[in-house]
Amino acid sequence: MGMTTAEGFAKITAVNATELPSITAPGGFKNLTGTGAHTSLTGYAVVVQEDTVFTVFTVDDVVQLANYGLNAVTVKAGAYFPCPKGQQITAITMSSGSCVIYML
Repeated sequence: MGMTTAEGFAKITAVNATELPSITAPGGFKNLTGTGAHTSLTGYAVVVQEDTVFTVFTVDDVVQLANYGLNAVTVKAGAYFPCPKGQQITAITMSSGSCVIYML
C-alpha cells in the first residue's frame, strides 16, 4: 500500500525540519562594520552589504581566508557565504566594507 499525500508531506516536513536552524537564524543577525575584529561569533552565513575586503575569516577558530579564496580580494556587494554544515563562522575582520552575519 502506498503513502498518502498527507503522510508524504509529513515525512518531507520532518526531514526538512532539521535544516530550519540554518534558514531561520535562531541566534538572530548582526551587522558588522568597521575595521575592528568581530570575535565570539556563532554564524552560519554572511551576506556582504557593500564591496568588502576581509582580512580575517575564521571558521571553527581556524583562519580560512586563503582556503576560501578571500585573501586580498574585494568581495562584491550581495555575495552570500554559507558555512559548512555543522561548523560556525567565529571571527571576521574587514579592512573595508560591511556585512551581515546570521547566527545560530
